[in-house]
This record gives sequence, structure tokens and C-alpha cells, in this order.
Amino acid sequence: MNSSKNERVQAQSNVQKSDILSITLPLINRMKIEDKSENTITSYVRAVERLVRFHDLVHPRELDIDEVYDFLVSLNVIEQLNWRTNKMYVAGLRYYWTHMLDDQQFAEKIPYPKEHPSLPKILSRQELNTLFSACNNDKHRVMFRLIYSSGLRRSELRHLKIEHLDTKDGKRRIRIEKGKGKKDRYTVLSKIVHQELRAYYIKHQPKVYLFNGPKKGQMISEGAIRHALEDARKRSGIKKSVTMHVLRHCFATHCLEHGMYIKRLQLLLGHSSLNTTLIYLQVSETPLVPDFSPLDIWDNEQEG
Repeated sequence: MNSSKNERVQAQSNVQKSDILSITLPLINRMKIEDKSENTITSYVRAVERLVRFHDLVHPRELDIDEVYDFLVSLNVIEQLNWRTNKMYVAGLRYYWTHMLDDQQFAEKIPYPKEHPSLPKILSRQELNTLFSACNNDKHRVMFRLIYSSGLRRSELRHLKIEHLDTKDGKRRIRIEKGKGKKDRYTVLSKIVHQELRAYYIKHQPKVYLFNGPKKGQMISEGAIRHALEDARKRSGIKKSVTMHVLRHCFATHCLEHGMYIKRLQLLLGHSSLNTTLIYLQVSETPLVPDFSPLDIWDNEQEG
């Protein structure tokens, strides 16, 4: 296998460093036509580009399946990437062989990694209060309280525009446009956070996007959000890892603990599958109903 790879490299029939775009650019263009998300495009292109570089710039069409396996093993064993990241690499490679090389049979030989799902990590209500109080300024505080109180994803917060706050005719909700999967939805807008947003708007006068970056009219960057949240975590003294998605997990878990119907929660979170939402039942501290045995229920009914 190695000798055949060396022969291909020496034959000058492969990709040159200056020409790697000849592989990735058509891939990018096709995915843009399909209106795939920026994150998906970035992930799939990374998978193909890293495969090509791993095999010394050999074009993917020249690789056999064992050489693809070698690349995936390196990700899993040497780099020790988690299964979710590996799954994205496999998805990118399978997409490339199916749609760019027109070889679905080859694509189906690339196996997805075994999934090892973990329960969502959450903060207690007391920890959330401590975190919010530790924010460096009012902008960061209302931003993180909005994420928690509405269950927003990071990208949804960044793309949130002022006009997306629907408060007319007694309504109090947020319109999410082009969320994950390019889907629109509505989620709840907290009465308290709505008041805090009013004060924030009067003070900061944001343009276009609800949360601007250094320049008015530009959305806040992912790095700025991440840095602000980590700074608040350190100032709060919380030892747990706190990410934007942890705040979203807290929203889902606490909604269930307060008795929200799970199908309604699924809609607010924008989950395609109810199974994704059901996992929050396992981390809720308060069950929706007390634990019981069905035998006791129908046995009591018979006695009655």
C-alpha cells in the first residue's frame, strides 16, 4: 500500500500544494448551491483537505479504502478526537465520494464511528445567578441571561436582529431565522429579560444586530462571546466548564423541571427529533411525576 502511494506521488499526477483548491473549491461551490450551513461547509472541506494532506497531496480519487481507514485511525488513535468530531469527518468524506466522485459504493465503505453519547452538563440555578452576577458589564449579563432564558444556540444569538424580538399585540417571543438546518422557529422571550433588553437598548443603541461587535451594525464575534463567558466563569469561581451550549442545556432541563410539555420544549429548542429532547429527562433534578410502579396503580384500581 505504501509503495503504491509513493509511486503515485512520484508520477506527478497528484495535487500540488498551490492547487489544493482544485479539490476543495468545487466541493464548496456544490454545497453552497445546496444551501448547506457555513459550519457544514467548513467541516466537510476540512475533512477532505486533511485527508489529502495526510496522504502527501494525493488526490482522493487515487486512494483506496485502506488509505482512508489509515487517515481515520490517525484521527481516532493518535489525535484522539471525540466521536462527534470523527463523525463529521466521516460525513464529509462520504459526501465527497458520493457527490464529487460519483462513487456511492466507495462512500458506503467508510464507517461511522460508534456513538458514545453523554448526558448534558448543566449548572444549578444558584450557579447561574453567580455566573450572571460575575459578568463584566451589563451587555454581557443580558446576553447570557437571554441565551439561558430562551434556549438559544451560539449562532442564533450572533445572528439575532432587533426586529426578531416580537413584542406586539401582547406577544413576547423571539423569531429565529435560519437556525440549525436552515429552519425558522419561535422561542420564548422572558418577561424579565425583555425589560433588561429595553434598558440595554437605550444605553447601547445597537444597530441591525441585537449584539454588535466593535463596530455598530456588525454582529458580535464568536471569540468575543466565548471570552466574555470564560471571564465571567473565572470571576464567579465556578470550577465547571461553562459554554454557550451549557446555558442552553440549563434552559431545557429547568423547563422540564417546571413542568413544560416535552413536545413544546422540542419546538422551542428547534430539535428535529424528539429523541434529542428526551435526553434532558435524564438530567432533570425533579421528575415530572413521582416515580411509581404500574403494578401498584392497576392493583389499587382493582381493590377500589
